[in-house]
Amino acid sequence: MSTAPETIPEHAIHTPWRRSGTWMVVLMFAFALSMIGLMFLYWELHTRPFRALQMAIGARHVNSMPRVIGGKNKSHKPQSQARLRMIILVDFDPTAGLPRPEKSELEDENKFSLTDEMQPDARVEKYHGSLLHLAKQHTDLSQYELIEIFLEYRRPEKVTRTLFTERTKEAWFQRIPVDPWTDGPTAKSIGTAKKTVVEQAVP
Repeated sequence: MSTAPETIPEHAIHTPWRRSGTWMVVLMFAFALSMIGLMFLYWELHTRPFRALQMAIGARHVNSMPRVIGGKNKSHKPQSQARLRMIILVDFDPTAGLPRPEKSELEDENKFSLTDEMQPDARVEKYHGSLLHLAKQHTDLSQYELIEIFLEYRRPEKVTRTLFTERTKEAWFQRIPVDPWTDGPTAKSIGTAKKTVVEQAVP
């Protein structure tokens, strides 16, 4: 009787780890693709209602990187109010000249909430009016009770300065009834100046 060890052909060796490893790679790819699809779907549903407004803001205020969102904070609470929020970059410090609170921390020095008693830079209200009336043109404002506007000024190698303003729709339009970018006195004076220059250039 032979005592030599029995050899098993290589093709007969069962390698379950190879099969499971292949399936693991397939599952990982499937999971990654499904996550990308869900993210795209969320982005599409979340931004589509505000895309026209966001594009209109970007067309008027170039390089302002506008962001627009809307909805309710803590929507499960009955007293939660629907709000439209618009955020843009500006090329000036919107908090300049506003009173700094005593004993304020660094964060308070760079994030301001504008009240009706404060007197900000004149450009602040012009930007407010521009965003407000663009929203009126490109969004159904009947869905919202509050409108929030954030003006951000990014300082090189320093903390961003932000001016935040929140008012009801009625208060906003009562304060700024016309679009200062197209209908206000500043826009009219610019248009008159351009017309004068053209008339002077024509012989």
